[in-house]
Amino acid sequence: MTQKSRLHWLDVDLLGLRQILGRRPKEFILYELIQNAWDEESTLVEVSFPAPINGRTRLTVTDNSPEGFSNLTHAFTLFAESSKKSNPQQRGLFNAGEKFVLACCEEALIVTTTGAVKFDQRGRRNIRQRRSQGSEFSGVVRLTTAEWKHICAAVHRLIPPVVTTFNGEKLEDRRPLHVFRAVLPTLQTVNGSELRRTERKADIKVYEPLVGETPSLYEMGIPVVETGDKWHVDVQQKVPLNVERDNVTPAYLRALRVAVLNELSHQLTSDEVSDTWVRDALGDSRASQKSVGTVINLRFGEKHVTFDPHDRDANLAATSRGYTVISPASLSVHEWNNVRRYAASLPAGRVTPSPKPFSPDGTPLKVLDRHSLTDQLRRFEQFARALAQALLGHDISVQFAKDRGWSFHGCYGDSRLTVNVSAQGEAWFEGNNGELLQNWIPFLVHEFAHESVQGHLSEAYHRECCRLAGLLARSLAEQPERFRITI
Repeated sequence: MTQKSRLHWLDVDLLGLRQILGRRPKEFILYELIQNAWDEESTLVEVSFPAPINGRTRLTVTDNSPEGFSNLTHAFTLFAESSKKSNPQQRGLFNAGEKFVLACCEEALIVTTTGAVKFDQRGRRNIRQRRSQGSEFSGVVRLTTAEWKHICAAVHRLIPPVVTTFNGEKLEDRRPLHVFRAVLPTLQTVNGSELRRTERKADIKVYEPLVGETPSLYEMGIPVVETGDKWHVDVQQKVPLNVERDNVTPAYLRALRVAVLNELSHQLTSDEVSDTWVRDALGDSRASQKSVGTVINLRFGEKHVTFDPHDRDANLAATSRGYTVISPASLSVHEWNNVRRYAASLPAGRVTPSPKPFSPDGTPLKVLDRHSLTDQLRRFEQFARALAQALLGHDISVQFAKDRGWSFHGCYGDSRLTVNVSAQGEAWFEGNNGELLQNWIPFLVHEFAHESVQGHLSEAYHRECCRLAGLLARSLAEQPERFRITI
């Protein structure tokens, strides 16, 4: 069978095609014609689209392309070989744009530099008419007034690369917020006919949406699909779209989101970094170290640590020092992979480690020999043991450490109180009776509460501190002599 004999295998039922296209938003009728005009090296595109009368209107799109249609048969041949396939910086791919528009018209006329073709109830026929430059598409479309208003609003979402007028008024020029280059998937022909997916570096223009607009993905000025992200993102090369040209794959959208996040993470606010598109990009292996760090800082604050299951007291210590402890459920598995890969947030055990000098693998504390204790230290020991009798109902042992490598003021457990003289400072043990009580009692109540409650942030620990404070007040009233500190 020859190639020529196969050309007439299929016929297209225009009414059926029109019904299928009826599922699409009607603005595609104008988008297809306008993007074709932009692709023809035009410097001026004019669109006439008056309000419908009796449910019909005439749509006219004119451009000043130097050459116009190089092959007039492409105006009515669906899926014909197109020169646009090999050019990633042109929008067309399936050579279907004008054909889809024709399916929606009751009659139409295409006039270009190489001739003219008319479509009406008599069918399709060439007529003796041509233009000196550019092309003009004119067609009668059946529309309601509501549909016409919707299309008019949609046309103003375009980002025109050349001067484009709509019903005599120039469409607004938009200045991009930012322009950058990134490698993105695209489509291109190989060996003149075979269509393959490839990757290519493209300019990406980012725009602030106008009031009432939903942020969208654009292909060289044409809206493709609403994303709901922060900005309009206009890719300046062929975007791999479906046949209906109204969506992309999730993989492509994620690649684009990663590129935008890597470039503009510093433009986000703390309220925006939890948005779906940011989290989608944050969990991708292509997310940069800078963008991951920026997002984590914005989301959790400048002071943050990750929850450390191997040092639970370190998590409590971090919270008490003003750190946000990032729980495992706060991030997805993929987000955690990047946080750990770039050390964007360190485990609490590395930032606020709990005291471990008493564990088998810890470094022993530098403890003062009892023979070297000063009178001030002995005075504190005497008071602490007396207060333990009043509050805890039993005696305790007291040891003094002098260890600058241990950042804690002290700790209590197993009826033993350890006080770090290096952390407290020598002055903490000196002064008159009132000054010493002001220093010592908060510390001792804090530590003695650990007799029955571990950690610092639970409601139980708070209640225990309050209970001990009540006992202290009673002891102060009933036995004031216990609070006269003497040698």
